[in-house]
Amino acid sequence: MIDALAAEGLLMRKRLAPLIVGASWILMVVGFAFAVPYIVYRALGPSEAGRGELLDLLLPNAVAATSLSSYPLFGGAIMLILGVLVTGSEYRWGTWTARLSQGPGRAQVLLAKLVVGAVATTVIAFAAAVASVLASAVIGGLEGRALDWPSVGALVGSFGAAALISAAWMCVGAALGVIFRGTTVALAVGLLWTLGLENALSGLATVLPALEPLRTVLLGTASGSLVAGRGAATQADGGTPGVVDYLSTPAACVVLTLYIVVSATVAALLIRRRDIS
Repeated sequence: MIDALAAEGLLMRKRLAPLIVGASWILMVVGFAFAVPYIVYRALGPSEAGRGELLDLLLPNAVAATSLSSYPLFGGAIMLILGVLVTGSEYRWGTWTARLSQGPGRAQVLLAKLVVGAVATTVIAFAAAVASVLASAVIGGLEGRALDWPSVGALVGSFGAAALISAAWMCVGAALGVIFRGTTVALAVGLLWTLGLENALSGLATVLPALEPLRTVLLGTASGSLVAGRGAATQADGGTPGVVDYLSTPAACVVLTLYIVVSATVAALLIRRRDIS
């Protein structure tokens, strides 16, 4: 297992995908969570309603919640793409045969891929958190506000939630890469589900009580509920799309963990039973 982890770690460091995905996500967090709202704030007149509240979300005191609010919808999709590339690219390149015939067993290789993928998403989440702190500090300095930071516990909790959400979406993407034996269909199905069907089901559940239990097991609902539990404003209260308060924080963590376990199990079973060529 150590050899498998070392090999997958080397492969991850040599690939451009994690760098591109990570850089894209950091730019999205800084741009859409801080830069664009600040531009809107500057464009509003001093007496316009909501201007002060908008600035409050961008200052250092609120950075723990603001930096986390983009993960349920946009961050999840980005991490799903990385997960698909972790496993699906092996089919596209035709490298599974060589990879599985020269080292540890199939399940070990797949587990190593998921562990290294989770480490990569954690590093990306940490870099995004640091970028968010810097962005909020710049905004606070430009506005002449005191740099009142959240508690260490709030910052650690925000980072932990981001890491768990990222790992869950990455594992789902990795499982889709195995299920569809490639990247194209896996990406199409994953993004269609996350950006379209989950939102549609959540909307229908509000008017069709029979669908209400389904919201409990949706990946987006669990992610949004965890973010709301960390203090981010929900979509219903004018917050970022995807942030909801449907589940409690412990329940959301359990659902996200189950997605990791189920995704890894399904992918491992398929890898072990299928012929690889």
